[in-house]
Amino acid sequence: MNQKQHAPGAQGKHTGAFYQVLYKGKEFYLNNNEFRVFSMLICGGQWATFDIAERLNIPDPRSTIRYLRKMGIDVADVWVHENKMRFKRYFIHGGDSVC
Repeated sequence: MNQKQHAPGAQGKHTGAFYQVLYKGKEFYLNNNEFRVFSMLICGGQWATFDIAERLNIPDPRSTIRYLRKMGIDVADVWVHENKMRFKRYFIHGGDSVC
């Protein structure tokens, strides 16, 4: 019988290509898409999902925003009514001074 060999010690979120981010005194490890969305939101402005998707080439940024919120990053949103459409704009408070 052949046994599969596993890479030693390669377990958990802290392994692999992750960005280490310090936000409000807490340390977060973000993958590439999470880091790109976080960076865009922390730089200021209110962004709709289609703006984020177009700018970062991410198919559906709402799932990435959901993961950021689940980690503890405060991503706020507001409902907007424009051109007979209703949608959310996402942002992070107090991020203007970072960029």
